[in-house]
Amino acid sequence: MMYHRVFSLSALLCVLTAPFCLNSVAAPAVAAKQSFHAARLPASFFAGNRARLLDELKKMGPGTIAVIKSMPEQNRNGDSTHMYRQDSDFYYLTGVEEAEAVAVLDADSNQAYTLYVRKRDPRREAYDGARLGVEGALKLGANKAESFPAAEANLKNLVNKAQRVVLVSNFDEDFRKKMLDWVYPFGSDNNHSSHKRILVDGRHIVAEMRLIKQAAEIDMLQRAVDVTTAGHLAAMKTSLTATNEGEVAGSFQGTARSMGARFTGYDTIAGAGRNSCVLHYLTNDHDIEAGSLMLLDAGAEVGYYTADVTRTWPVSGQFSKEQKAIYELVLKAQNAAIDLVKPGRVHHEGFDAAMRILSDGLVDLGVLQGDKDTVYKSGAYSRFTMHGISHWIGLDVHDTGDYQMETGKRGGRRVLVPGMALTVEPGIYIPKDANDVDAKWRGIGVRIEDVILVTPEGNRNMSEKLPRAVKDVEAVLMKRN
Repeated sequence: MMYHRVFSLSALLCVLTAPFCLNSVAAPAVAAKQSFHAARLPASFFAGNRARLLDELKKMGPGTIAVIKSMPEQNRNGDSTHMYRQDSDFYYLTGVEEAEAVAVLDADSNQAYTLYVRKRDPRREAYDGARLGVEGALKLGANKAESFPAAEANLKNLVNKAQRVVLVSNFDEDFRKKMLDWVYPFGSDNNHSSHKRILVDGRHIVAEMRLIKQAAEIDMLQRAVDVTTAGHLAAMKTSLTATNEGEVAGSFQGTARSMGARFTGYDTIAGAGRNSCVLHYLTNDHDIEAGSLMLLDAGAEVGYYTADVTRTWPVSGQFSKEQKAIYELVLKAQNAAIDLVKPGRVHHEGFDAAMRILSDGLVDLGVLQGDKDTVYKSGAYSRFTMHGISHWIGLDVHDTGDYQMETGKRGGRRVLVPGMALTVEPGIYIPKDANDVDAKWRGIGVRIEDVILVTPEGNRNMSEKLPRAVKDVEAVLMKRN
């Protein structure tokens, strides 16, 4: 969506959140704010994913089961734990948000889905909140449910009876070791080459399932992008009077949380001045110098799906000549890469196009010296670009799926197809200590990043409502109310 006139920031937020924002004339008092608290995908979505995985298990032959493990709780410090967030693969297949759970899919059974969960414990639930228990597990679609610790013997028995165990466990190393012991018990014939039971890493299977987004996922991802957009706009407004990067980061995070994002998809990056040149800058607590650029790389997570958006802007409200030159070069590279996001094109083509533009542009500006072809072929531009410009996005900020695959064959580049969601994020970073570069360029870091969906017709910029062009960014900043 292009904006052809200047909106106040509050009006722009209202436009972005329509139809959830009440019309300013019709509203009796206070306009309603878009909200996605407790947003969840329907049970049918998870059931469909299990059915697809079961189809893959059946192709492997009789006696095949899949064992999928939840994310273990993570210690923060002392006796404190991080706020719990379920493993993405486990959530994709079950919809269960609880720790200490195991799902089993049996390709040979008419009641294929068994869910093992924590035992109900009134005392612990008084501290930590209600647990699913067996009844809750059945309500979430399990054919059978049992509770730990008593259920462990039955889980082990299922593994022992299987001929092939497909394990999907991303972070629980203790559970993986337990499964190895059960599949290949010490002293058994299974330790020899003639063993019949095998353990298969199932993560790649689920990764490929997750790569092509379903309609419900696209809708949820758009919600995350919309919340992220509102957070970025709030942060831009805050930066005009902020004295510290933490104020900008806090403005984004507070806005996102107030709209229903329990988590951000990754730690917020809010770097001003020289810190805009630090790719994964997470401190966010340095003073903001007048006239500096602010780089905000931040994404809200809604219903387990995360956005990943970056904008760079001048805290003064207007780009300097040098800042504008670097910014417009990055934007030109991004637009060229986005144009190549369409069915039938290769994922890596956007990177190649963007790097050529950045390399040639840095020569034009005098940041790099020499013949353009020679400079590009030497890779000299990588000193100031440093990173790739795209990754899959979805349940994880760097979502699953192979980049080196072509129509199912290893070794090729991935061809884009409708339903893929990815970022496009070129950047230029000229550090303060680049003493061989004219001082006027030093300390300028610019990254522009958007979430792009591959559609049958081409692509859709899911974050297009967040201004990118210089005049549109400055318009938002100059309209302070």
